[in-house]
Amino acid sequence: MFHHHDHFNELLHPEFLRIERKRVGIILGLFIIGTLILPVLHYLAPSLLRNFLNQEQFIGSLVFWWVLFCVFELGVYFRLGYAIKNNIQIPKRILIINILVEFGLPAIVLYNAVKFDYSLLILEYDGLLFYFLLLMLSAMHLDFKVSVGAGFLAGIGYFSVAFWGINYLQTEQDVAQLKEIYTMRSVGLVVGGLVAGVVAHEIKKRVNNYLNSMEEQKEIESLLGQQLSKGVANELIVHRNETIGHKVVGSIMFLDIRNFTVMADHQSPEETIEFQNAIFDPLIRIIEKNNGIIHQILGDGFMASFGIAVKNENHAKDSLNAGLEIMEAINHLRTDQNGSTTKVGIGLHSGEVITGNIGNEIRKQFSIAGKNVILASRIEQLNKTFKTQFLVSRQFVDMLNCKGCFTDLGEVQVKGFDDQVHIYQVGENCSCKEN
Repeated sequence: MFHHHDHFNELLHPEFLRIERKRVGIILGLFIIGTLILPVLHYLAPSLLRNFLNQEQFIGSLVFWWVLFCVFELGVYFRLGYAIKNNIQIPKRILIINILVEFGLPAIVLYNAVKFDYSLLILEYDGLLFYFLLLMLSAMHLDFKVSVGAGFLAGIGYFSVAFWGINYLQTEQDVAQLKEIYTMRSVGLVVGGLVAGVVAHEIKKRVNNYLNSMEEQKEIESLLGQQLSKGVANELIVHRNETIGHKVVGSIMFLDIRNFTVMADHQSPEETIEFQNAIFDPLIRIIEKNNGIIHQILGDGFMASFGIAVKNENHAKDSLNAGLEIMEAINHLRTDQNGSTTKVGIGLHSGEVITGNIGNEIRKQFSIAGKNVILASRIEQLNKTFKTQFLVSRQFVDMLNCKGCFTDLGEVQVKGFDDQVHIYQVGENCSCKEN
């Protein structure tokens, strides 16, 4: 974040480095354009740039300082790029040196121009224009103090060259009037720096607000990511203001840990939580590995979906693979209760569901609903009837080009449904997992 009380030793935010790099790039661009245009103008209109461009001594001095400045700015530009790419932090005091160089060069160029041209004409337009361009760009520092300081540097530089030039040339013009004019212009540069500082401060406030909102969103995503799957968290954020549901085709999985209630009654709360974490940790990883999303984690199971919150044409295959991997993982887990093997019940079904954010401004939940969600839950419960661990529907089987690993258990009357449902058992050695 850009802090309201900046210190030269504070580390610059990466976003600030990007803005500073862009500012330096603009100055380099202006210098390159000026370098290309200046000789052309001198060739086409020699009298426009007066005689000092015909003096080799001045040209040599100008080229020296011009090249030195460009090399310095290129070094700053690439150094900032390297820091951004490699996430290297840079203190603000290092960038202050760049400001001193940027506002020191015009004074040197103006000094040489006045000396070799033996005229104050360069101060009338070119010098002021150059300083004002730098002052406008100083606002990109997003620092009020820096812009005000730049204004003072510009004013002092212009004022010093002007008063030196008046004394050096010993002009016959009204010296008092000239000094008054150049003093007012110098004050104008200081005021320009003040205005740039105000603009920079306002921009900084908005950048701060933007960065704060980004940090808050990251915190929300992180918090939601701990409570929900990433896909669900993203759906809640992206569609948080939507009240209209969507119809989506996907696969729904219900999983239940068998005899969990009895087991919990014989364990301490610490043992129960430890057991739940030991069970759910590998299962959650398996679901996410296979592009699935867990919507709800209950005490003894969860509901997951594939291809619903995040579109996936291979949702049926991914959900089957997830179920088979869960069975394999469960076979390696044992409880401390009587040393018996942990068992689960899994139900899988594919079909159209309704998705949306359900709730109010206090609490919302990304929900999937519809008869196919209920049917998937009923299929999981049928494992108790068939004394199995993994059942799927015919609609699910029909979506896969793999029939060999399913055992047909026939049609079953399911509570809440008029039509019977065709049920299949999934074999633990199902070859579809590798297809």
